[in-house]
Amino acid sequence: MKTNTLANCSGVNAETIRKYRDRGLLRPACNIENGYYEYSQADFLNLLYIRKLRGANLSLDTIESTYYCDGGDMLRQEYEKTLDELQRQIRELKRKEMMLRLTYRHYERDAASSESIGEIQSFGTKYDIYFDRDGISEEMKAWIGNIDLFTMVINIDQRFFETETLPEEIPFRVGIGTYGSVLEEEGIAVPDTASVFPQGRYVSFFLEIENLHCLKSEKLDEARRYLRENGLQPDSSTTAYLYRVTFAENGYHFHFCVRLRVK
Repeated sequence: MKTNTLANCSGVNAETIRKYRDRGLLRPACNIENGYYEYSQADFLNLLYIRKLRGANLSLDTIESTYYCDGGDMLRQEYEKTLDELQRQIRELKRKEMMLRLTYRHYERDAASSESIGEIQSFGTKYDIYFDRDGISEEMKAWIGNIDLFTMVINIDQRFFETETLPEEIPFRVGIGTYGSVLEEEGIAVPDTASVFPQGRYVSFFLEIENLHCLKSEKLDEARRYLRENGLQPDSSTTAYLYRVTFAENGYHFHFCVRLRVK
């Protein structure tokens, strides 16, 4: 059969078949009169075998080497290695799925209220650590090494929600954080310097921040008014998660969903 016929029968595209042939993995007869390759039933069966091995994630180099080894030990070993790698990838995908679902739960809950203030019950205990102005601590480096498990956070001291008068600009800290359940699942240590935000009642609101050192005090006006009108008292400093980043003429704009534990 010709290349295109073999492609139709095997489900392997013609370009890939030519690559296998050029590599010597397929050895069809060549018609010397017209230069066309004629693929036999043996070529067809071999091609299906290659397709099966490729489907099992074996590389072409590995497949090629198995044609020349004695016995099946090498192929068995390659299957074992490939199984180990697939299991590693499955664990990694499960981790990504866990974090994506957790993030999606936040977005799904908060998207409709991104312009307003409300109250929520937190999912669980959260831990945050913050960037040191003198550099990145070893604890922070360890967390950054697993950044897909974390979100970027800001911390605004609770006194700025309690005091009557505010300075024109309010300082805050920037860092990363995640839930205790995530850290426990992954066996990641919680440093002694971490801020703890236990499960409980939180006021939730959004902040758009351009300057990562301080924010205009009026950005807290609505949250402060909500606390007063509802008779709520701050029970901690804030945690947050970075909702999204946008670009503007004056640079980055960071959109945080901020949580303030209340009583």
